[in-house]
Amino acid sequence: IQVLILYFIITSIKRMIVCTEKVVAKVTSVIEEMKRHEDSKTGKTEYRYYYEVTFKYDYNGQEYDTTRTYSDRSKYSKGDNPTIKINPHNPKETSGLKGDISTLLGLSLSIPLFAFFDLIYISILSNVF
Repeated sequence: IQVLILYFIITSIKRMIVCTEKVVAKVTSVIEEMKRHEDSKTGKTEYRYYYEVTFKYDYNGQEYDTTRTYSDRSKYSKGDNPTIKINPHNPKETSGLKGDISTLLGLSLSIPLFAFFDLIYISILSNVF
């Protein structure tokens, strides 16, 4: 799992570096979806809401769209016009949307936690053998 988190962090940082061109987007849809989640250990079931937000924007006379999923409804509403950053060499690649930085920060902070658990695991194994 650490490899996946590291991959996501690296691609997010890369996206933040290469996405330099600012464009005004339009939120064209916000779809609310409720997902059922069952905890495999406790058997407790809970329902979580997710919001799929679609953005449309123009760059060099061509229209593009991108979709992001959020767990917080207050991020965007239909009709909003956020300024986003795109990669001028690949306009489908975007950055600067709400949640990008906080997700990256959260994942970055999880690396030391995983390293700590790895050290405990190695310590237990070294004492067993």
